[in-house]
Amino acid sequence: MTAVARLGYLGFEVGDPGQWETFAVDVLGLIRGAPTSDRALTLRMDEQAQRFIVHRGASDDLAYAGFELEDARNLEALARKLTDAGAAVREGDSAACAARRVEALLQIEDPNGLPLELYCGPALAVEPFRSALVPDGFCTGDEGLGHIVIGARDAEETLRFYCDLLGMRVSDHIEAPGSKLRITFLHANARHHTLAFFAAPMRKRINHFMIEARRMEDVGLCYERSVAAGVPIANDLGQHPNDRMFSFYAKTPSGFNVEFGWGGRKVDDASWEIATYDRMSTWGHQSAKRSA
Repeated sequence: MTAVARLGYLGFEVGDPGQWETFAVDVLGLIRGAPTSDRALTLRMDEQAQRFIVHRGASDDLAYAGFELEDARNLEALARKLTDAGAAVREGDSAACAARRVEALLQIEDPNGLPLELYCGPALAVEPFRSALVPDGFCTGDEGLGHIVIGARDAEETLRFYCDLLGMRVSDHIEAPGSKLRITFLHANARHHTLAFFAAPMRKRINHFMIEARRMEDVGLCYERSVAAGVPIANDLGQHPNDRMFSFYAKTPSGFNVEFGWGGRKVDDASWEIATYDRMSTWGHQSAKRSA
């Protein structure tokens, strides 16, 4: 199957890695992994060696997104498919694979200039994942680390790239009445969406990334930690109509958002029907006016 299976890792370029580490560990409940060969901060949310790689840099933005394939055979087949379609595909060398802790790696850019890394064979950590703040852990496994929402220069071109070339499928759309903003949600597995995009000017490549806890109460506890730590709350607690995620949004130290959620809807491709929703939230998710 020449399709990506899940969102596997995210790389960020940030101005203050120490602030990011404090936010990720003390607020979100992630744990620190072993640093990479170039001494980048790594963060874990499950048994894998790293899910987030935090590099020091000026952009305070998403540097790259890693999408996992099931095995080397599928990765090679996707490389041929992309090359036949005229895409510029680069094979990651041994140093790149070692830094990402994967067996094999391809590098490509999406139509919006976002660097993507297609890979297989992620390394597992030596120590089990144990978070004192999120004791039951996060929903990952076959569904990957969560989802990202990005801006698109051209919605149709972006849709063709992620669906026709990378093999994702449309879940649904949100388009509020009177708004020109149309958000398209794509899934690569049973998670409602692995990636969503909208065609609108953005200061950064990423609008937000989402991580999903296994317990509902962990959303409330993380919300309380965020408020206590003075983390800006972008959107209060609420629930979306399409993926039915119960969540809130907080500002990361880099200025883009993280959604911390629970209870996301699953997609069954055999019976799924694509719909268009007319609101962002069923309830809640109001823009917060305070930071503490």
